[in-house]
Parts: sequence; C-alpha cells; structure tokens
Amino acid sequence: MNISNFTFKITKAFENSIKRFPVTFLFSLAACITMISIVEYRTSPPSTLQRLAMILILSIPVTLTAKIIWERRQEDYARLLIYYAVSFVFIIGYYFIYLNKLDYISTSRIVGSNIIFYLLFLLIPYFIDRKNFEMYSIKIFTAGFITSIYTGVLYFGLSAILFTIDRLLEVKINPETYLQTFFICVFIFAVNYFLSLVPRIKDNFTKDVFPRAFNILLNYIVVPLLTAYTIILYIYFFKILITQNWPKGLVSHLVLWYSFITILVVFFLAPIKEDVKIAYYFTKVITKAIIPLILMMFTSMGIRINAYGVTEPRYYVIIAGIWVLLVFVYWNITKETKNTLIPFTLAITIFISLFTPLSSFSISRYSQNKRFENILKRNNMLKDGKIIKNPNIDKKDKQQISSIISYFEYRQGIDKLKFVPSDFNSSKMKEVFGFEYEALYTPDSIQYFYYRIKQNSLIDIKGYDYFVQINSYNIDTTNMKEFSFKYNNSNATLYIFKNNILIYSKNINEILKGIYEKYNMLQKDTELAVDALTYVDENQNIKIKIILNNVSGRKGEDQTPTIDGCEFIIMFSIK
Repeated sequence: MNISNFTFKITKAFENSIKRFPVTFLFSLAACITMISIVEYRTSPPSTLQRLAMILILSIPVTLTAKIIWERRQEDYARLLIYYAVSFVFIIGYYFIYLNKLDYISTSRIVGSNIIFYLLFLLIPYFIDRKNFEMYSIKIFTAGFITSIYTGVLYFGLSAILFTIDRLLEVKINPETYLQTFFICVFIFAVNYFLSLVPRIKDNFTKDVFPRAFNILLNYIVVPLLTAYTIILYIYFFKILITQNWPKGLVSHLVLWYSFITILVVFFLAPIKEDVKIAYYFTKVITKAIIPLILMMFTSMGIRINAYGVTEPRYYVIIAGIWVLLVFVYWNITKETKNTLIPFTLAITIFISLFTPLSSFSISRYSQNKRFENILKRNNMLKDGKIIKNPNIDKKDKQQISSIISYFEYRQGIDKLKFVPSDFNSSKMKEVFGFEYEALYTPDSIQYFYYRIKQNSLIDIKGYDYFVQINSYNIDTTNMKEFSFKYNNSNATLYIFKNNILIYSKNINEILKGIYEKYNMLQKDTELAVDALTYVDENQNIKIKIILNNVSGRKGEDQTPTIDGCEFIIMFSIK
C-alpha cells in the first residue's frame, strides 16, 4: 500500500468515525484541548481544570454507550437525542456530586466509572444471549491492538521530528510539547481510528473467522506459559504450607493478575475449544486448578487484614478475588455458559466497590476506625469518647496509631477519624496523644514524602527586585541577563552567580530539615502554607527569599531527608 492509499484509508476511517460518533468526537477533542492546557501550567494546574479533564474523559465512554444503545434498539433520531440528553445530565450530575473536589476517593471513582462504561460499550451489542460475543470481543481487542501500534508509531515519529528540529535547526522545543503531542495522538488519532474499526450492530461473526495468528498465539504460546506458571504456583504454595512462612502482600499479586489473564484466555478460547484439543483440555483443567490458588490468596489476605485492618487496596483484592472465584465456579457448574455475564458482573462489582454503602471507602473507614479504637482501649487511652495522653505505650502501637492517622489524612480525610478533636491535624499528635509521629518503615527503611504550597496561594514579593522560577530537574545553568542559577543534584545545593561570580549558595537539605522537624512526614502528599515552605536569608552580596514550590524526597533510617526533586520560587535583591 503506497502513501496516498494509506492516507486515503486513514482519512476515510476518520470520516466514518466522526459521522457515526460525532458527539464522542467532540468530547474527545475537548478532552485533548483541556489536557494540553493543563500541561501549559507545568506545575500545580488549577483543580477545576483537572476535574474538567477527568469528566471530559469519562464523557467519551458515556456517549459511546448512549450511541450503541440506540444502534442496538434501531430507533429514530429523536430517541437518539433523548439518549444524548440523558448522557449530558448524567455527566453534569456526576461532576457536581462525585467530582466536586480532587482527592483519592474522587480519582478512584472516575477511574472505576471509565472501566464500567467501557465494559457496557463492549457488552450492549450482544447482551444477554446473542451468539458469538467472544468473536465480537476479539474484533474489538484486535482493533485496540492495531490502534495502539499505529498511535505509538505516530507519536514516536512526531517526537523524532520535534527532536530533530530542536537539535539540528536550533528551534527551541519545550519538553511539554512532547506530552502535548502525545495527547493529540491519543485523543484525536487513537480514539477516532479505534472507533472506525468498531463493528456495526448488524455485523455477524462466527468461529470460522477466528484469526489464525490469534489461534497460534493463544494455544501454542500463552497456554503453555500459563500452564508452567500454574505448576510453579502450586510448588510455591506447597512450600508455604510446609514452612508456614507467609510472604507479605506477594501472594495476592501472584494469583490475582494470573487469574484475570486466565479468565481472558479462557474467554477467547471459548469459540474454538470444541475443535482444538489444546484449548479444550486447558479450559477443562485450568478452571478447576485455579480455585485452590484463589482460596490460598484469600487466606494470605485474611492474615494481612487481621493484622492491619481493611484498606482500599486490600478491599479491591478481596472483592476482585470473589468475582474471579465466582466466574470459575460458574464455568464449572454451567454447561451452556453466557459469557456476556462476565463483563456485566465485573461492571456491577466495580460499581459496588465505589458507589454503595459496601464500597471500599466505607468498609475501610469502618475497619481502620475500629482498629484505632481497639489500640486506644488496649492502652487505656480512651475515656468517655475522648483520647487520654499516654507517651509510654509500646512503640509498635505508636507506629500503628501513626499509620492510621496517615491513612486518614492521605485517603479519607482526618475528619473521618473518630475520637480526635475537630481541629486535629498531624502536627498536633504530641498535644493529643502524648507522643510524636512514629514512622512505620518500609522493609528498606525508606519513607517517601512530597511537600507543596497550597494552590492559588498569594505570594508577597514586596522588598525584592528580581523574581525567578527554576527546578532541580534541569541541572544545566539557567542564564538571565547578568544572573545565572544552578542547582547541583548531587549535594542539593543552589548556586547564584552574577557576571559568572558566585554571590550566593545554599544547601536546600538544610531548609528541608527545618520543615521536616516542624511538620514531620505523616503522609506522602502534604500541602502547606507558603510561609511554611519559605526561607529568608542574606549575605554581603544579596538579600534572598526561597520558596519551595514543591519538593519530593525520602528519609532513611538515619532520619536525614534527601531531596529527589524540587521546584523553587526565588526573589532577591542585590546589595
């Protein structure tokens, strides 16, 4: 195929996609523009803009689902307008109800909602008992795979052109341009090309058109690999049973992702399992052999939950494990399976875990509050619903209390933690509990942190002649008129030169140490007032104010903070 024919094919595909899904195209275009705008901010884009991007991205599968429902029912265009109107109402309502702020819960929900609507988009044309749903799914999967390859080639090609222009023609290309190019490739090219490959409702598929390459991939590569992996897992679990040494957090990852992949493989093999012996015997054996492994996973998670309570990640492992187990049980007890139930029940499972009273957030909040209460009672620190100071409790209990407080600050909000005063925050631990925060170290004794100034903060520049923003990610010297600035990552030191003569230097770790001693590291992401991240200094040459716009790093067992990255706001005057 020559270039002109390929260009014509792509153009025609785009034309067909936009004609069939015009509203989805508009939302995808809007999402692209919004993401490009966010990149322009470089750091700390407005929360409203981020939430707008999230809801626009969700609008893509929502409007797709509305159009697919209309195509399935073969109704008139007036009904299509109604479906779109309902979609718009849903999108607006979702934005104001579930996306009214940007935090861990709203982000988790938006990710889950996207998955739910993409599952519905896949499911609706064949729900509930239309035949050959697996073949239709293979077609969709193949379309996604081809689109990914084309998009990757397009992005890397455009990036190579930008890089060449930058380096050879000396036309400055900002690093942000590469990310913006990626968003254009994804939201403009990838979305539209993929939708051009989505089959029409009237299209029929049979097992006779099962892709030969896909057949070889599944039966002669994937199936042997999964078989070997299953054998290794059984050997591993027999070792666990003999030694009674349960690994921390590893078993769930070993089993859960393997179970998801196995479900996908068994699902894709369904059309040909009666004709291909490898597929038949693999399907028959694996759907039974995997069940004891899942039960072992539940045992491992039970040990973790008994020790540390339920958190959202552990909840997701449990509910995903329950769904996986039910799928395999269903395949074992049903002779004529309806595989449309697999994405349908997965969508329901995700909905339950995010939006119901049995959600991960509700269950985790209850579990961690109960664990908190038990620790306080065990140490005689709770009386009439109020916390009593006790600085002499066991170090392990101090660590557990600290980790619970960190969990609520980072995930749920400290106002959801029972018994603490209404104005409590992590800096008041000694005042409320009688002891400072006790870090529960990772196995490598490293704790990571991220400090940043509050969004939309007002910065006072009075009394200074110059203002500049630099970051530690660019170690090259930044030149501005007669001044130049350099940050050395190896020793975390900022240097300021005037006419190539050093007039000021400062080790940023020294600034950070004071912040750490005052505010500690109770969570991975801590938002502080401008004054808390401000350092004022002067010498015989310069009067300077340094604001750590954001700073990330880690602290080892020696308690010394180490900077991994930092962005500075610097104001100074020359004496």
